[in-house]
Amino acid sequence: MIGRERRRSGWRRSPARFAAFIAVLCIVIVALVIRLVQVQIVDGAVYRAAAQANQVRLIRVAAPRGIMYDRFGKVMVRSRPSFVVGLIPSEVTDIHAVLHTLSQTLGIAQSKLEYRLLHHRGVNYENFDQVVTYEPYGPVVLATDLPVAKVARISELMSDLPGVDLEVQPIRDYPRGSVGAHVFGYVGQITEGEYKRLKNEGYSPNDVVGKDGLEYTYDRYLRGTPGGQRVVVDAAGNVVPGIKLPSKPAVPGDTLVTNIDWRLQTIVDKALADGIRSWGHGRPLSGAVVVEDPWNGGILALASFPEYNPNDFAADDYKRIEYYLTDPSEPLFNRAIAAATPTGSTFKMVTGSGAITDGVIGPTQVVYDSGAWDCGGYIARDIVSGGLGNTTFVPALAASSDGYFYRLAYGLGNKRLRKWALAFGLAHRSGIDLPGESAGNWPTNAWSLKVAGVPMEPADACFLGIGQGAMQATPLQMVNVASTVINGGTLYKPEIVHEIRSPDGKLIKTIYPQIIRRVPATQEALRYVRLGMAKVTDPGGTAYGEAIPGLPYSGKTGTAETGVGGSGANTTWFVAWAPTKHPKIAIAVFVDRSGGYGSEVAAPIAREIMVKYFRVKNAH
Repeated sequence: MIGRERRRSGWRRSPARFAAFIAVLCIVIVALVIRLVQVQIVDGAVYRAAAQANQVRLIRVAAPRGIMYDRFGKVMVRSRPSFVVGLIPSEVTDIHAVLHTLSQTLGIAQSKLEYRLLHHRGVNYENFDQVVTYEPYGPVVLATDLPVAKVARISELMSDLPGVDLEVQPIRDYPRGSVGAHVFGYVGQITEGEYKRLKNEGYSPNDVVGKDGLEYTYDRYLRGTPGGQRVVVDAAGNVVPGIKLPSKPAVPGDTLVTNIDWRLQTIVDKALADGIRSWGHGRPLSGAVVVEDPWNGGILALASFPEYNPNDFAADDYKRIEYYLTDPSEPLFNRAIAAATPTGSTFKMVTGSGAITDGVIGPTQVVYDSGAWDCGGYIARDIVSGGLGNTTFVPALAASSDGYFYRLAYGLGNKRLRKWALAFGLAHRSGIDLPGESAGNWPTNAWSLKVAGVPMEPADACFLGIGQGAMQATPLQMVNVASTVINGGTLYKPEIVHEIRSPDGKLIKTIYPQIIRRVPATQEALRYVRLGMAKVTDPGGTAYGEAIPGLPYSGKTGTAETGVGGSGANTTWFVAWAPTKHPKIAIAVFVDRSGGYGSEVAAPIAREIMVKYFRVKNAH
């Protein structure tokens, strides 16, 4: 008892403890008041907006993708309005009844609608319940490009079809179909893998994204900002009916202004297709053309054959898409930037530049060309010509004498020949603003040991120097070589897009010409290469008979053997520029395993392009 009394009296006699307790209590109360003031008054608007955001969902509608223009302001790619039927899964009460009614109204098999419902954006759902769980607000697009009559009929039924949404959405439009397809690429529904990679950049599971070409490279500029209908949802995430909120307008994507000359692009596409079909006589041949501005690296036209129609992807034409993906001719493969093969004698531009610069041969030095050369114990022979006899560099290049260039390549040797090949841009990607570019190949001793099991020999230089053997280059790389010879030794990075502008025309970005390197060839060497190529259509030149009256042009044919020991059909090339004195365009034409010679297959395609582009009359 006495102890308890002492403890009680101790409490009574401890005013300091009581004061401390009151002080702490006051501090807590003041802190709570300050926090309440901050939450409800100072930051009230912010928290109210956050709370409202938790209750409002956006049923997204894609923005119109940005327009692509050619260098003169011609529209090449655009978006057009399309009536679509979409489904908001969380609002559907009887999916089977809805699909049955839509099938009867739209004239689309119910099984096809079910397939589209359960298979989209790269995900295969097992049933509709999974769709509701993972994509409650959709919209899952079931039909696009509806004609007006069907739109009217669906509109009449909307009140009886909960969860069905009829709206106008933009669809990508390529007005000239396959023309320029390998430049533009195509678009498609985002896949699950793409969404995982891009979701942190604001992409949604229902976005349409660029899959190839400029559509892919510049997708973040072209895609725009989606809009759509805003709906209120309850705590369970269900849409609250009867509450209408203003829709959010979509913001169109940015505009691409390219270096492409659309008139030239249409000429190139047609000349390539017509030339291959004419030569092939029904054989499934393939090829490519690249046309470049030699003074800045701007790509004026680019085509690959066989072609495809990117509108089929925009419209989700499953049959056509399946054909493109499975056809052995690989129409989606961009041969202009990715088909790397031996180049035949077009490579002699590099061999000649290097040999004159390094003093292997003098440009006016007279040598005897027997049509063969001793390449370190192996006699390499010109299988077409018996040799030119006493000759100099210019006529040897015009006639494309292998015997003469064996001599030059062997004099350079493997090490220096590789140095010049790499200096002109071979065995490296150029960095063009398209996906899928190939670096090609230039063999090294390590590569030869790994792939062939034998070291390189001195004789290899002879064949590499005439564009045969294990070297490989793309049409893009060879047009870059030609441009470098034309402009005096500047290797430019090739570019398709010149400017990016906002939808209202404000400049966002300018892509200026970029120099990869200054090739260390002498001006004398490059001048003599140009002189030799200017003689290609003269008597004795490899393209004699392909001259264009009124339009002097320069060129170099190439014929590359394929198969073991040259047993396969030849791959044919032609590299050219026009006009000869003041070139405006550089061209590379490639036709894979066509048979024949470059002068027979590739040169006529280039000639047709130049005749049409420069509007030459009476060219034949």
